[in-house]
Amino acid sequence: MAETILGEIWYRGKRKVLVHVTSSGPSSYASGGFNVTVNSLRWVEKVIMASNDGGYKVEPGDISIGTGANRNVLTVPVKYYDYDAGADGAAIEVAAGTDLSAVTFSFIVIGA
Repeated sequence: MAETILGEIWYRGKRKVLVHVTSSGPSSYASGGFNVTVNSLRWVEKVIMASNDGGYKVEPGDISIGTGANRNVLTVPVKYYDYDAGADGAAIEVAAGTDLSAVTFSFIVIGA
């Protein structure tokens, strides 16, 4: 995992830090998502960008931010489109146990 502080910004009337985080996926995906800790921040206020190099769907709005002592922990659900299915539809979550360790995930977050 790598983190780069991109700078400071004013967000909702307060000074915040903008951080770019990259992380490899887990070797065994857990249903509901995998955790990424943003060590540069005590807490994350918002995820503004999420992407990956494996063709999976990760959306900032789907990522949950921990509470209490874990306010700098992101839980990242990973989805894909099953176009082999009889009827194409919404993205579905990757199956538990899927190896995503060769996939690099990237996030830009705001926090303090």
